Amino acid sequence: MASWAKSAPRPPLPLVERARAAIEARGQTDILAQLYERIVAGPNRRHLGTFFTPPAVLDYMIKRTKQVLSDEPNVVIDPGAGVGAFTEGALHHWPTSQINAVDVNIVTLGLLAARCAVLNSPNQPTFIHGDYLEWVTKIESDSLKSKLIIGNPPYTRHQLLDRKTKEVAHAASGPLCPNGQAGLSTHFLAATLRVLGPRDTICFLLPANWLETRYAREVRKHLWELRNRAVQIHAFPHEAVIFPSAQVSAMIIIVGPETGKSQNLSYFSVTQGKDLNFQVTRLAHTQRKVICPATFTVQALSGTSTSSQKSDAPQTPLSSIAVVRRGVATGDNEFFLRRDSEVADLPEESYVPALPTLRNVPEQDLTPTAHRLLGVSGVRRWLLRLDNIHTENEAVQALIGEGKRKGTPDRYLCRTRTPWYAVERTPIPDILIAPMTKTRFRVVQNLAGATPTNSIYGITLIRRTDAVESARELVEWLRCDDGQQALLSIARRHSDGLFKLEPRALANLNVPIQ
Repeated sequence: MASWAKSAPRPPLPLVERARAAIEARGQTDILAQLYERIVAGPNRRHLGTFFTPPAVLDYMIKRTKQVLSDEPNVVIDPGAGVGAFTEGALHHWPTSQINAVDVNIVTLGLLAARCAVLNSPNQPTFIHGDYLEWVTKIESDSLKSKLIIGNPPYTRHQLLDRKTKEVAHAASGPLCPNGQAGLSTHFLAATLRVLGPRDTICFLLPANWLETRYAREVRKHLWELRNRAVQIHAFPHEAVIFPSAQVSAMIIIVGPETGKSQNLSYFSVTQGKDLNFQVTRLAHTQRKVICPATFTVQALSGTSTSSQKSDAPQTPLSSIAVVRRGVATGDNEFFLRRDSEVADLPEESYVPALPTLRNVPEQDLTPTAHRLLGVSGVRRWLLRLDNIHTENEAVQALIGEGKRKGTPDRYLCRTRTPWYAVERTPIPDILIAPMTKTRFRVVQNLAGATPTNSIYGITLIRRTDAVESARELVEWLRCDDGQQALLSIARRHSDGLFKLEPRALANLNVPIQ
């Protein structure tokens, strides 16, 4: 234990008695989580990122950790201990280990002390009231001792971290979290990885988004390079309700002790059957002989697995043949995007074909006919171009006056432009793709020459010779099962089952050479 860390004071006697009475009355220690939820208001719990681990998930984590451990750990550390489900589990499963429960929240730490007082275990934990991210950096490394760091770190998002906490988090994570987008749970993982001794093991219950986000890229690379340690990802279905008080996609990561030979990175799917027992399926078993994939999704890990099928067709990153970018951000779509009736009196050079969404495109591709049908249905399909025409035109003057009355010049993007109505000009993309889906990504060829808004991604081929035919071949591949699987493999997945592409990931997608 770090020399500066002090054991937390015992909780007030009424709290201990209240907890003891509740446990004796209900016959279960889970009542402490309920007690905490009564003491601390819901919004404050969310701010703190406090979600309590269900007993079945805790049992599963301990079972899988025991399979990785070579022997009983000398020390067990419960980071962000909360009311102590993992601390109590450690007392039961590793009764001779030194157990450290670390938490910055005096309320939960007090409840944990009450919990352990009721248990009357001969091996009492050390309660450390302090910030785990500060504490863990001061642990003295001992290669002769083994540590198990097991727990459910707080899920606080980076937007909710105050300046001091961010400074501590970045100092603890170092180069593994170089930007300011990582949440507290990712910082916990990064900081722990940095101090991991050769005999140490990690088992964390984490939100699943770090498997795909850009801010966790260095953490994933670090894990990829730990080739002499077994690394396991146990992913719950996105629709699974792991925490009754919050909808959070959850997963478990286990990092084993160092071994004398190369170990695999494995991806498991974990589902709960009607009998409430977990069903586990291994979906990827990667030897990590190639470069680290962009994400740790099952599709990406399967693609790097030596057992996966390799395509014989030559491929190249999309960025080598095309430019990928978001559509135009107008700053005020209601003003800059116009219906057919709203451009009838305007000069033809004051507007160009546009597309606000792929949702309403009536045909497989955006042909001129399909674009015209959008206008018939009332879609805003024209983008204003007012900055290179004579503003003396009466209709144009009226339009600019309308924008001023609405306050459009004061919008964020508009006030950064001179003049405010000079919407950015970008090349017309050859291909349009919807960045979000729950099933298949919509991909269309832009035969109408429409300018997309920023809710659509555009793909513009670099080589303009035979661009229409080349775009057709690329569109057909992106639409086929192989192309859709490739898109899904690079997409981030949200808790509601929604897949989302990012421009950078799309640009790095390997596609057949056209």
